[in-house]
Amino acid sequence: MGIFDNTIHFKGQNYHVLKKNCIKKGTLFTDPEFPPNASSLYFSRRAPSDIVWKRPGEIVPDPKFFIGGVSSDDFSQGTLGNCWFVAACACLGQDSRFWKKIIPDYEEQEWNEKSKYAGIFHFKFWRCGTWIDVVIDDCLPTRNGRLIYMHSKTRNEFWSALLEKAYAKLFGDYESLTAGNAKDALVDMTGGVGERVSTDEWKTEEQRTDLFRILRHSSENRSLISASIAATANDHEDVLPCGLVKGHAYSVTAVKKIKLGTGLFSLFNRESLRMMRCRNPWGGTEWNGAWSDGSPEWKKVSESQKKEMGLTFDDNGEFWMSFEDFCRYFTSMDICHIINLSFFSLKKTWREGKVKGTWKRPDRCGGCGNYNSFFNNPQYIFDIEDDEDEIMVSLEQSDKRVDRDKGAENFIIGFTILKADMNRKYRMHDRLERIASGPFVNSRSIFNRVKLKKGRYLIIPSTFDPGNVGDFILRMYASSNPNLFELVHDEPQPGKCCAQIYGRKKVAVTQITIAKAEGLEAQDKGKSADPYCVIKWEGRTLRTPHKENTLNPDWNERVTLYRSSPNKDIIIEVWNQNIIKDQFMGFVTIPMERKQEYTSRITLRKYNMFENRGKKEGVVQKPGGLWLKVIHTDDMSSV
Repeated sequence: MGIFDNTIHFKGQNYHVLKKNCIKKGTLFTDPEFPPNASSLYFSRRAPSDIVWKRPGEIVPDPKFFIGGVSSDDFSQGTLGNCWFVAACACLGQDSRFWKKIIPDYEEQEWNEKSKYAGIFHFKFWRCGTWIDVVIDDCLPTRNGRLIYMHSKTRNEFWSALLEKAYAKLFGDYESLTAGNAKDALVDMTGGVGERVSTDEWKTEEQRTDLFRILRHSSENRSLISASIAATANDHEDVLPCGLVKGHAYSVTAVKKIKLGTGLFSLFNRESLRMMRCRNPWGGTEWNGAWSDGSPEWKKVSESQKKEMGLTFDDNGEFWMSFEDFCRYFTSMDICHIINLSFFSLKKTWREGKVKGTWKRPDRCGGCGNYNSFFNNPQYIFDIEDDEDEIMVSLEQSDKRVDRDKGAENFIIGFTILKADMNRKYRMHDRLERIASGPFVNSRSIFNRVKLKKGRYLIIPSTFDPGNVGDFILRMYASSNPNLFELVHDEPQPGKCCAQIYGRKKVAVTQITIAKAEGLEAQDKGKSADPYCVIKWEGRTLRTPHKENTLNPDWNERVTLYRSSPNKDIIIEVWNQNIIKDQFMGFVTIPMERKQEYTSRITLRKYNMFENRGKKEGVVQKPGGLWLKVIHTDDMSSV
């Protein structure tokens, strides 16, 4: 098992061992780590005196873990302000893949003779790359004999109330579940990738089309989506004239593009509807606008047409609305992306890179790019192998909610992507082209999509301010394997094989930026070329990507060469890529006897190209030239 597959026992409590001991002693489990008293309810105030802890068998005569399996009706919010968690649970009920992850041994946790009830249950949650198994007893807070927090609509079904208790234990108490983002709970219960989307950031029709594409693909990949309408303390839970409730989190259960007409008529009809199916987990008020049940739009469509078009809902708080109305009313969405990593799939598949990291003192918590200490952060290299690719990046910090009683808050976090040297293996100390930065937000996790050209890149996750310490997990998804790995050392290490060439220690470094070439000459006059460069030094070679159909290519690629023989010249050859045999176009020499000239970081100069014909008369100058920037230093930790 890898570091991302292991499960750990929260507080060191092993469910199977504890249950076996209880059965042996003939006692019901009472959790000493999360006792049924006021300390498990609140961290900031005293608990009301009328709250009584009761086991399910003391509440109803015939308690059950499940009744008819898991459904979205199993979750009703109680007096706790955790609608974000309730909405996430409602999304969870849509797919058995997810609840089976968080409820291990679910058949053994039922009230029956076979399960040997002992008042002990356990659930699993994903936290920053690790599955955590949380054990609880089944003492639940009640008032007047009824559960006061999350519960099922069926009074003798208790799995949802027990799930909420396990989640509260993970954070220290029930109060710590007040206010939050549905995406965080969804990630905790699936191991997926969370994204927060603000609809007001997608204003133009082109942007809205792209947003619908993202939501539709996410839904088709069985990702989980929750939507809400922003509210203040004064209008929280206000009901809008359209029937939607401010501050509540709704589940998005389907995203469809529906062609108007049915049967053969739909094949010739280019007009279509972009539709969203949503659920109010609490029931009560419901959408009453266009396409709501009983609306003029809905009545115009026959039942057979609704079925053929896929316009179905289950009547338990579900409703349809147009995508335009959805964007008009809902202000934000939480998406838990379930990434398709299968090698055998008809849908879009991804390749994943993921690393665990830590911002720590003294030299790995440098803050964002506003600070000179920016490069004193963890650094990671990745590669884009396709000509162009849209990657997805997720950065998630360890949740500070567990320490809310100590005043802890999540850091403002973000990441920056820079162009990297083609052969970068050691930590960078200067900035190349910045490709993407941010957003830096006060959130447990951030997510972004970035379009990148083929090449090697550096990603630096950071807190906004320097000096903040904590753990994080960085995940990246691309069409090809991104080969994500950390840059650990500032320079080659003494005694390491990778720091030597033929047993000789590296003592200097030469950094070359190959900016462009101009005026190249193709083998066939009047034709273009697909040129690339080959750098040769001390018996080694490195090739740049080729540029298509040009005699004036722009590469803007950089290489950093760690040297054991710094006085030896460096040769850069230019070649034309062909199907059968590549054509040699010329070379330049970087004379290293004048290495004292290569100290400026801003000097870009043109080097003439030559052709070595292998004859006694020596080299012949070729048309064109290479524009290079060369830096040489004995301080290998400075580049």
